[in-house]
Amino acid sequence: MKLIDTHAHLQFQAYDPDRDEVVQRNSEELAAVINVGTSVDTSENGIELAKKINNFYASVGVHPHHVDQWDDKTYEVLKTLGKNKKVVAIGEIGLDKHLYKDYPRPDLKKQGEILEEQVNLALELAKPILFHCRDAYDELYEQIKGYKGRVGGLMHCYMGTWEQAKKFLDLGLYISFSGNITYKGNDYIRETAKKLPDDRILTETDSPFLSPEPRRGQRNEPTYVKMVAASLANLKGWVVEETDRLTSQNAKDVFNFHK
Repeated sequence: MKLIDTHAHLQFQAYDPDRDEVVQRNSEELAAVINVGTSVDTSENGIELAKKINNFYASVGVHPHHVDQWDDKTYEVLKTLGKNKKVVAIGEIGLDKHLYKDYPRPDLKKQGEILEEQVNLALELAKPILFHCRDAYDELYEQIKGYKGRVGGLMHCYMGTWEQAKKFLDLGLYISFSGNITYKGNDYIRETAKKLPDDRILTETDSPFLSPEPRRGQRNEPTYVKMVAASLANLKGWVVEETDRLTSQNAKDVFNFHK
C-alpha cells in the first residue's frame, strides 16, 4: 500500500522550475496528495493541479497569515471553489500567534473572525477542515469547541502538547505530523505521537517546507512523507507496511475518498 500526503503545496512558486517532473514522480509514488490552499489564488491553483492528476486533490481556504486578503466577496468565491469535485476539505485555516520575520504582528481578533467564516463554510459544504495552528492551541480550542460533533478534520503539522492534543481528539479531530517530527529537538512532538490512538494519526509533509532529516533545509516534496511514516513506525513499534495501512485508512476516513 502507498502512503498519502495529507498536506502539500505543489502549486507554490518553489516548484515553478520543475513542477511537471515533481508532480509526475509524486503521483507515481504515493496513493494521494492533497494540495492545500492558503489564499484564493493558491486554492484555485491547487484545484487546477488536482484536475490534471487523478490521485491529486485540493483544499480551499485563507491562511491566518493572509487575513488582509479577505473581503466581502471571499466567502462566496471559496464556496464556489469548494464545490469542485476534487476539493476534499476547507483549509488551511486557523490561528497563528507566532512572530515571523516576513509577516506583521498577528491580529488574533481578525484571524478569529475569518476562521469563524470558514468554519461556517465547511459546515455549509459538509467538508472536513484542515486546521493550522501555531502558538495558539488553547485559543483555537476555545473558538471551535462549540462545534463538537458538527465539524471534522485534522490538526495539521501538530506542534502542541499532549494535553492540548487530547482536547482536539475529544472534538473528533485527527492529528497530523510532518517532517519536524524527525528533528532532534522535538522530543515533545514524538511523545505526543506515541500516545495518540492508532486510528487518529495522519502523515503529511507541508511541502515545500519542513523537510525531514536528513534533508532538513532543502525543498521538501510529498514523497518524503515516507520518512515521516518511518519515524512514526519507530515510535509506535509498527512495521512500515502497518504504518502505510493505518495512516492511509485514517486519511480516507477524514477526506471521504478511496484510493
